[in-house]
Amino acid sequence: MSTSHPARWGAAVLLAGITASACGAEPASPAEAPGSTTTAASPSTSSGEPIPAREALRWDEEHLTGSDGTFTWDVTVPRAAGPAVAGEVNRRVTASTDHVVEAAAATVLEGDPPRLLTGEGTVTTDDWRTVQVVLEFVDFTEGTAHPTMSVTTVVLDIERERPVVLGDVFADPRAAFEELAPVVEEIADAAGQPVTEPEGLAPQEVNWAAWQSGEDGIAFWFQDHQLGGHGTRQYLVPWDRVEHLLTPGAHELLAPV
Repeated sequence: MSTSHPARWGAAVLLAGITASACGAEPASPAEAPGSTTTAASPSTSSGEPIPAREALRWDEEHLTGSDGTFTWDVTVPRAAGPAVAGEVNRRVTASTDHVVEAAAATVLEGDPPRLLTGEGTVTTDDWRTVQVVLEFVDFTEGTAHPTMSVTTVVLDIERERPVVLGDVFADPRAAFEELAPVVEEIADAAGQPVTEPEGLAPQEVNWAAWQSGEDGIAFWFQDHQLGGHGTRQYLVPWDRVEHLLTPGAHELLAPV
């Protein structure tokens, strides 16, 4: 198996055909374009205490490419530089990408037709609290009717330099998923995309593991066929429907200030 990582500059974009707008929901506001440098603001916490300014992350892009037999991959990911947390951001993004690549490679058999996995990573949030990245993939085997799509996300607590998982977000994750399932169904119906596979919203962390927060709420991504039909889906749950389910720590990290 060979792998190379040549970097390139350019604006991060979501993969065509699987953006939030296609699912009837608005994505979170993107961070600055790769290659840009910003000066972090000095916002206040919900208690009014000022947050010390931090060195802003600088963003570039990098190709993670390689091949293994008939399987080839080419995934563009955001690459952070600057403060200490950048190393952990890059490690987590690379690990998430590698997990998808390795899972796909494990299903390739000798003599299979050519197969190409492409992907794009987007920084959705980079503020004084969290760095959040969504990674979307398209896996296409020559001769098949359509590709398989998938999505994974990374959320990092900047101060603690560690991931934010759903157990940190919700005081009672199972109860939160049970309450959010009909909300997602309602949003999906309003977008003309009814949920035909309700078991995809069962109160299990694996069903809700792809998420990002933003000014308007928490967006959840669902995998290809998870809720019925081809293609990933993204639905934004507004803060007034989800905020009461958060832990105090998650409220400080994720909710609007």
